[in-house]
Amino acid sequence: MRKKYDDKLAVPMSSMIDVVFLLLIYFIITQKEEISEAHLAINLPTPGSAKASESKPQLLEVEVYDGQYSLRGTSVSLATLETTLNSFRDPDLTVIIKVSISAKAQDLVNVLDLCQGAGLTKLNVVTLR
Repeated sequence: MRKKYDDKLAVPMSSMIDVVFLLLIYFIITQKEEISEAHLAINLPTPGSAKASESKPQLLEVEVYDGQYSLRGTSVSLATLETTLNSFRDPDLTVIIKVSISAKAQDLVNVLDLCQGAGLTKLNVVTLR
């Protein structure tokens, strides 16, 4: 003889499916986009390795706008920037290139080519907002 399942023991599946879809929608909406800058490799100084300041600066900031270049806050031409970068020729010099969102990619490539020609290898590119 077959046993009949009682309707009182059956689990209402429609309610469980509703809860699953609500949780799925919640997790999709609350998902945060991963910050790509969080995975950049950075060079941290070792403890106790502070050097006495030398006559040459260890950090150089270059800003790139739409066809315009700025070195330490002073507007310069591309030729002036080239002669300035060639005058340093220090492999320990860190160059921070700040690029405006409105700048063309060719402007950034020009500055990177000048840095490579000057033998500068420690380059950091940052976006200006």
